[in-house]
Amino acid sequence: MHVKSDEEWRTEAPRLIEALREFGGLLRSRPFKNREGLRGVSAFALFWYLRQVSPSLVFEVGVWRGFSTWIIEQAIPDAQVVCLDPIFAFESKLKSRWTRKRYRSARATYSIQDFSCAPIDDMAAGHERAVAFFDDHQNNLPRLLQCEAAGLKHVIFDDNTRDFLTHHTLEEARRDAGSSTLLDRLLEAYEVFPALWPVDASFPGEHVNEPGLGLPVEKAFANVHAERDWHSYVTYVRLR
Repeated sequence: MHVKSDEEWRTEAPRLIEALREFGGLLRSRPFKNREGLRGVSAFALFWYLRQVSPSLVFEVGVWRGFSTWIIEQAIPDAQVVCLDPIFAFESKLKSRWTRKRYRSARATYSIQDFSCAPIDDMAAGHERAVAFFDDHQNNLPRLLQCEAAGLKHVIFDDNTRDFLTHHTLEEARRDAGSSTLLDRLLEAYEVFPALWPVDASFPGEHVNEPGLGLPVEKAFANVHAERDWHSYVTYVRLR
């Protein structure tokens, strides 16, 4: 398993800046300013990884208000999008935060099934470059095994933190002897998206302190830089 290093990320700086300019422009037309879930550099990380893989199908697992659905559509406008979240079954009954602005796409397929119950292998048939994106606060390693069973090679995780907060992460698994051996068998590539600028911020149960890559700040993507303190360790893995 190749783990992408900070030095390798630094060599990507020109491409990151170019993509940030585009993403910053797109962000000006976002359906709402997200205050929960993906935002700032983490939102850009999803955009970046999707552009690198260029999938024809994306499974979005954990949808909530739909901001990441919008990001998926901006990154790969021609891809099919399948949104999986059991919370859809209660959408009409939920109030407060759920009833605020949200994004639902006429292009996406919505399902109340959990990823583990849905016929993922059937839906992914014929899509060699399908992606599963998990922002569902479920243990990451079982999700990875479910992807392997369904034949998916490209997987993106949000909230791949170093320690347990709401779920067990791949970063935790890498420190466990048995789980790390399994990851080496399963994975060809492992990339944790870095902080692009210094972060020193506290959130419930977590303090994030990252030096960042130190990219310059341009007016074109100042809106991304303004939300730089939100860093959720978005991670891309490619299965063998």
